[in-house]
Amino acid sequence: MPRPKLVSDDQVLDATHAAMLRLGPERFTLSDVAEAVGLSRAALIQRFSDKRTLHLKTLERSTQEVRDYFATAPRERGLIPLWAMLRDLISGMGSGEGFAGYLLLAWGDVNDPQLNALARERNQLVRAAIVERLPQTPDRAESAALIQMVIQGACMLWLVEPQGTLAGYTEAETRKVIERLYPGAPLE
Repeated sequence: MPRPKLVSDDQVLDATHAAMLRLGPERFTLSDVAEAVGLSRAALIQRFSDKRTLHLKTLERSTQEVRDYFATAPRERGLIPLWAMLRDLISGMGSGEGFAGYLLLAWGDVNDPQLNALARERNQLVRAAIVERLPQTPDRAESAALIQMVIQGACMLWLVEPQGTLAGYTEAETRKVIERLYPGAPLE
């Protein structure tokens, strides 16, 4: 009979995610993760095979979390429900401490076909959720793309010139673009 797991797969994936953000996806090692969760490197290899598999499983879980979020999020159409959803998503960015590590993860998303497919899916899920909540207009797909671009662009701008928290800055920039697209429409 196999020994019971004292450390869950989720704990291992949490530690992997933290190590990738801290060290980058190229520099983190199985030993970094094993030490963080109190397993031997051999036990980690037995469960996840190798570093590549651990990296992929971590981002597959992240993509599943995005799927789950949107599967349970309210689907009401309108700027007020859209703004509520966007504020919820953006608040998850927090202060921005350690956010630069996400750039290294994005590099992997660009260069690895499997990681790229997951990143594209996450982007498409966000854009589809924005489209679904926008008022019914002929150009709502373009508006959704613009809103998403401002969110992503605000993150990049904040990394270079931080102003306040990442979430606060991104929320303010996103609000500006929505107010320009829909002047006079209430958001709250």
